[in-house]
Amino acid sequence: MGDSQNENLRVGFDSRLKLKFCGSQVTTDAGLLAYRELDEALGLTEMGGDVLSDSRQGRNKQHQLVPSLRQSIYSRLAGYEDVNDAERMCVAPALRHVVGGRATLPEKQAASSSEVGRFETQILSTKRNLTALMKLSCRTFKDNQARLQLFSLAYNLGNFLRRLVLPKPIQNWSLTTLREKLIKVGAKVTRHAKYVFFQLAEVAVPRRLFAAILDRIARLAIPPPVTHDVKWKYIK
Repeated sequence: MGDSQNENLRVGFDSRLKLKFCGSQVTTDAGLLAYRELDEALGLTEMGGDVLSDSRQGRNKQHQLVPSLRQSIYSRLAGYEDVNDAERMCVAPALRHVVGGRATLPEKQAASSSEVGRFETQILSTKRNLTALMKLSCRTFKDNQARLQLFSLAYNLGNFLRRLVLPKPIQNWSLTTLREKLIKVGAKVTRHAKYVFFQLAEVAVPRRLFAAILDRIARLAIPPPVTHDVKWKYIK
């Protein structure tokens, strides 16, 4: 799923065109970076790490609990509802960076289909974790399936961005429109020293709008607690 080593593909209608597949150099769903920024500002998935329990140990724990939770939520937010989609998306740079943890390391990837399946059906489906997920999503489904709770968490995150963050020119966009025009942004990914650059395509959401979204998210961020150094003055 990385850079293809095969020859370029050709099309018949124009002999000048060559198709090259560069899995590690280009990515889809680059708009997820905005949702991840909102998630960080509000500490949403971090709450999951505080209330969910993880029974995995050793080699069964390639990815920590919070990155695994993020992958399940963000995959649904981007429309990848089938666990098997992880087999393709686990190498996508955008998904890897919003997931975080080991997925961002060079030559690493996000959780595979089997890893995601075990996490959702074995870890999140315990009675304790189902109860915690229901509290996080504020919704209770009759069958209490963990995957339904994950859909609810993805919906909540998407709705938070729609209602709290969108600047005036796009404030009426629906969740479906946001998925198609904001999330589904393609980008070229390059590395330089310690930095990773996402060169986003300016189509439906140009730079000024994306900058406005990030600015509004920054205003929502919970400020760190202020500590004051107390100096005692003794009166003789």
